[in-house]
Amino acid sequence: DLLNMLRKLPLRLLRTPCRPLFSRVRHFSKPGDHPGDEQSFGREAEELALEKIGVDRYDREPATGPFGTLEKPAVIYSAQKERVVGCVGSKEEPHDVYWFNLRAGMKHVCTICGQVFVLEDNSKRYANIES
Repeated sequence: DLLNMLRKLPLRLLRTPCRPLFSRVRHFSKPGDHPGDEQSFGREAEELALEKIGVDRYDREPATGPFGTLEKPAVIYSAQKERVVGCVGSKEEPHDVYWFNLRAGMKHVCTICGQVFVLEDNSKRYANIES
């Protein structure tokens, strides 16, 4: 019976906190190296290759640039065929964030400020960069 066995143990053993089995972490790759470079492919391989030359493939910063017009829309890059975009207007006339779904192949006009957006494939953004 487990309960009888625990009663026979010295009380100090029951109060001792357990230590983890592995107290040290070993790193087998150099800092900055990705251990799976040889095994990655597709978008992950592209991301790692661009990372080595100092480019972030999945730019997580807000898109900024000139005000988008019908002739020259604001370009939003995405790896998908649809992306959620938020428009805040221009620097001169800002407005509250207006969220909308931007789809590839279509221009979208903000109903508040009239700014025009278009979605382009993320791979076009880095087509001229050689790794």
